[in-house]
Amino acid sequence: MDYTEQMVKTASPAKLIEMLYQRAIELLDMSVESINKKDFINANEYIKKCQDIITELNLSLDMEKGGDIAKNLRSLYNYMFKVLVDANIKKDTSKIKEVREYLSELLETWREAMKNVGNTANQLPDPNRPRLNISL
Repeated sequence: MDYTEQMVKTASPAKLIEMLYQRAIELLDMSVESINKKDFINANEYIKKCQDIITELNLSLDMEKGGDIAKNLRSLYNYMFKVLVDANIKKDTSKIKEVREYLSELLETWREAMKNVGNTANQLPDPNRPRLNISL
């Protein structure tokens, strides 16, 4: 088991969301770099992996307890997913950067929210819950 895998398995639910946002941003940066180098195969893989993360984030929303925030996040995640599909087809770095900006804002908002509520780092994740592989 590598370090990243161990971190994911032992992360609190709050920390896992932060890690997913961070990894999605990294993948988008790598996809832009790959497109700029005309390495479309890797760009495609990075974008698809980012889409997997966005799907995981979307599926993790609690629509009952989350109210309007969950509904708004669902809409934003669906929008970002669609933009990335289009960006991948067209290899459009401006669309990738648009999604990256949304994810960066969400990451900062999430970090701020976790500071305000006190991070739940002492809560252990459900060991039976399937985990998304965020490594490449």
